[in-house]
Amino acid sequence: MERLPDKMDPDKKDPIPLLQQEILQLESLRETLKNELRSFEHVIHSQLDRAIARMSELNDLYKVQKNAKKAKRLEQKKRGKNYQEPTGLRTNRSSFGKEAVLELSDKEELRRLYKEAVVQVHPDKIVHGGEEGKIQDATALTAQLNGIYKRGDLEELIYFYQNVILGNLSTGSTPHPKADSKQRISSLIKKKEVLETEVAQLQNSFIYQVLKTYKDPLTFIDELRIQFQERIKQLEKRTRKSK
Repeated sequence: MERLPDKMDPDKKDPIPLLQQEILQLESLRETLKNELRSFEHVIHSQLDRAIARMSELNDLYKVQKNAKKAKRLEQKKRGKNYQEPTGLRTNRSSFGKEAVLELSDKEELRRLYKEAVVQVHPDKIVHGGEEGKIQDATALTAQLNGIYKRGDLEELIYFYQNVILGNLSTGSTPHPKADSKQRISSLIKKKEVLETEVAQLQNSFIYQVLKTYKDPLTFIDELRIQFQERIKQLEKRTRKSK
């Protein structure tokens, strides 16, 4: 039996506004979490800075002494009869940069819109148009545009082009840029997923758990102070032995 084509759902809405709203909410939540954590970490440091500095000093000293011991043992090995220098060591230099984050289709769409936008804002166009007074604004807009392009944020580029560049240049006759809807949705979904991961990482962080599970989070500082004091004693003992 031949399959009938799917009917278009008249109530089906454009997912882009919903994704944009979800992204705004996630960005707001991320900033709220960061501010909460930053404030509490500031309190911790204000009360434990001396202990933290002392631990850092002793840790550095311990590493220096430990490396000195390794160097001494290596010299002793070199004096041995059967010692051979290690050869054939290789380091894995493969890495994935930011370019790998964007799929080829996303990069092409980003590049296309960037080229379209930069034509509108490039200082050369302003000068040739006899509006030398706007050259500084055009230069600043170009710098911001280049920064967005390097970050690879398709949605940010669209917003900047539509609302900042065209608005500042008062080019009402210039049609707003149109990006492929599938690419926009794909880019927004990826951005949302990144934000969800960042929010989850913040919420799962140890400091955040302290804030949410301790009846009085300030008691955590007392616990840390005791732990730091014990660690300092251990390091002082180790560094004395290493001298």
